[in-house]
Amino acid sequence: MTDDYRIEKTRRRVEVTLANAKRLEGDVFVQPFARFRSGPEEPLDLLNDNSDPFLPLGLTNGDILLVQKSQIAVVGTELPEVDDSVERGVVGMHVELALIDGSTLNGSIFPEVRMGRPRLVDILNDTKQPFIALFGADELQIVNRALIAHARPIS
Repeated sequence: MTDDYRIEKTRRRVEVTLANAKRLEGDVFVQPFARFRSGPEEPLDLLNDNSDPFLPLGLTNGDILLVQKSQIAVVGTELPEVDDSVERGVVGMHVELALIDGSTLNGSIFPEVRMGRPRLVDILNDTKQPFIALFGADELQIVNRALIAHARPIS
């Protein structure tokens, strides 16, 4: 029997680091089209979807694990294929994020800065999304803002 209501999803490989430092490797399931922007859904979209507190993670052994998003510290994944920061007129800011577990992450964020609020403190305070994207040279790290102990811009 086929399910006429099934929505086709694409698997995206991720490495999830939980708040307790446990690491999980597997796939998240994204839709071919994002709900609130053009292009395919990305892992960042899944994490920032506040309607679902749990995220299905397909483990490498074939099991499905339901992970509570609030307990996710960082999700590492490949960089997106499309860079729309030029189209949106967004300028990157190089930052260091120190997490509550003592680890630090370096990379660039590409916030949509509001007029008169260009500082890192404004960016971190103004966003309503629980996760922010930190772009590295060869990986995207999606960071839970609630688990950032402190942050600083790096020049």
